[in-house]
Amino acid sequence: MSPLVEGHKPTMSAARNTRQLSQAIARKVLLVSINIPKNNDPYGSLDTFVFGHLPVVFMIAESATAATMMLEENPDIAVVIIDVSGEKSESGLDLVQKLRGEIGNKIIRIVLLGEAAEQTGAQNRFLDYDVSDYRDISAINLPKLFTSLTIALQSFERLISEEDSKQSLQTILDITKELYGVRSVEDFCLTILSQLQVICKNVEDCFFAIPNEHSGELSVTAGKGRYAANKKLRVGEVVSEDMYERVLAATVGRENVFAETVNILCISQEEKLKGVVVLENRAPLTFLETRQMELICANITLGLENADMFEEIKRLAFNDSLTGLDSRAKFRTDVQGHIERVAKPEKRRLAVVQFTLEHLSELNIALGHDAGDELIQFVSEQLTTMFPQAISLARTSGNGFGLCLQYKNTGELKQIPKTIHSVFEHGPSTRENIPHISPRIGLAIYPDDADNATALWRNTNIALSNLKVRNGSYFCFYNSTIANDINARVEMNNALRTGIMRKDLSLSYQPQVDLESGAMIGIEALVRWQREGGMFVAPNDFIPVAESSGLIAPISEWVLSEACRQRREWLDQGESDFRVAVNLSLSIFQNDDFVELITKTLADTGCPPSLLELEVTESVIMENPEQTLENFRVLRDLGVSFAIDDFGTGYSSLAYLRQLPVSALKIDKAFIDGLTENDDDAAIARTVISLGRSLGMNVLAEGVETMEQVEFLRSAQCHQAQGFLFSRPITAADVMPFISDPDRPVFRQPSLF
Repeated sequence: MSPLVEGHKPTMSAARNTRQLSQAIARKVLLVSINIPKNNDPYGSLDTFVFGHLPVVFMIAESATAATMMLEENPDIAVVIIDVSGEKSESGLDLVQKLRGEIGNKIIRIVLLGEAAEQTGAQNRFLDYDVSDYRDISAINLPKLFTSLTIALQSFERLISEEDSKQSLQTILDITKELYGVRSVEDFCLTILSQLQVICKNVEDCFFAIPNEHSGELSVTAGKGRYAANKKLRVGEVVSEDMYERVLAATVGRENVFAETVNILCISQEEKLKGVVVLENRAPLTFLETRQMELICANITLGLENADMFEEIKRLAFNDSLTGLDSRAKFRTDVQGHIERVAKPEKRRLAVVQFTLEHLSELNIALGHDAGDELIQFVSEQLTTMFPQAISLARTSGNGFGLCLQYKNTGELKQIPKTIHSVFEHGPSTRENIPHISPRIGLAIYPDDADNATALWRNTNIALSNLKVRNGSYFCFYNSTIANDINARVEMNNALRTGIMRKDLSLSYQPQVDLESGAMIGIEALVRWQREGGMFVAPNDFIPVAESSGLIAPISEWVLSEACRQRREWLDQGESDFRVAVNLSLSIFQNDDFVELITKTLADTGCPPSLLELEVTESVIMENPEQTLENFRVLRDLGVSFAIDDFGTGYSSLAYLRQLPVSALKIDKAFIDGLTENDDDAAIARTVISLGRSLGMNVLAEGVETMEQVEFLRSAQCHQAQGFLFSRPITAADVMPFISDPDRPVFRQPSLF
């Protein structure tokens, strides 16, 4: 055995020269401190080794130290053959231990050449190091060496295949997971190409094409390399005629094509072509790469459908199907984007407009929803024509639109609501019988009113809300005063809701007296709200808030119940000569179960119906005259009496008034205040008193504070009065002392509250 020359350059077997067409990766074999039969040419004998279709490269290291360096530099070495005979034993064994332990290479195969006497012991010793074979170096020859090498390489291939399979599976799982997270078709296609490039290292130029939904013609959806700029172009425009023919042939056969320089993947489902992936590669794919690509193709169809679905969801979320305009979400996104990209850096001014079509629901009822849809479409078409430079134009609700415009001066700004209103001066020419519908328009200005799209849109809502309260105009610009008023109402509403739960509401009672005798003939229940901290809130402040928020119903029911309960208590104390008057809001009076509520309350509290008087305003009466008349008659038959509160401030038909079983008219304090100073107020008061007497009703004046007013009312033959002159509102505990006080003057009562 003669020693071989040490060298770091690998020498390739003759098999490599006979397989020039095969681009398979060569397998490396490292020989460490080995003498092989000289056979004239020390390398010639190795060149005769053949391992299937794979080329083999032999590398030679004279020492274990040199071998360690080569193993670190070449982690892809497949087999290492080590001479561990004689004095080489210790260094060879150290190399094996380092290879499996320190370097951590578990795949490389190890063949040991040692002394025959040590074979059994060596096999046991190296069991933990996964040694493939142990040969007697004194009996070694090329056939035996090649046999051990072949077995070792076969074992290496099996391990590599298993490792590749694990990595392939993990790669497929990772790619599939990433694909299912993509939310657009273009991003999906681009992700597919990127992942295929990870698998196929030799691919730089590739594209993903999808057939047109109507024509079926393939167009590039995403591209990489030289195809990156070809998005939306037809495939026939970006590839050679020969390549285009190959792509078409693959799509017709619905088969994948793997060639030396091009690979075509057909994505189909139930024989329907979904897409085509074309990859141009610099070298033929390996079996593993081909297999991975086929596995990915099996998952592309479902992922593509998911991306399609998300795009459709996004389209539905960002577009209105009836008009084709943007949705409210898209409107806000576009406005915010314009603010950040243009308005803020260039200091531009924007108008954000929201307007609604009033009474659209009535049109739908009268003429059907088709007429309403036609109007919506007509409006959207007109707006698109009138505002071609709009930053965004959207349908934001069933009867609402949003518009964002850039403007230069106040004149342009004021023209916006006028232009919108002009759309509704003439309806669609095809439907002349469409009822007149007018817009209500709220506007907010960037940057004066807010610096972001969300706040601007909220401020248009505030402007619209103020417009509904204000009436008389079809548009309103946002200002901070409006917002402060709304915030104050919201704060009061929340506090009132909490106060109801905390039972912070109470009743006070104001006596009503006969102007002739001075006797107390009734008492009006007045609700009071004492907030946390002891502060009282005036009814004129919190009652409108309660009415607008729906809290008036539970408040009214509580007032009715508490007043009836208290009147029963006074009755039990011997007082049976006066009624308790309770004001009713429109919301409670219009309830279907109004009569049932009154009868149940009277029954629960034990208050006789004859001791209850219900006060309603003219507006409540005229809201639903027929129902009002029916309710009045049922309760009158029960014994309940009625009074019309604030008479003269509203509107009611005298002919209708005569039909109502009303026992009293109350003259509003506004007329009493100017009674002795204003001839008009005096004339109205005399007219109301005369009207009431002619209809057989008692007339009661509210807010009486002076003896001059009393003298006027007496001369006009007014029956009754209430006000500070007689008594301020007092607590329930003070009512009995007020009635029984023998020294109580008729018209000069001290303040009891």
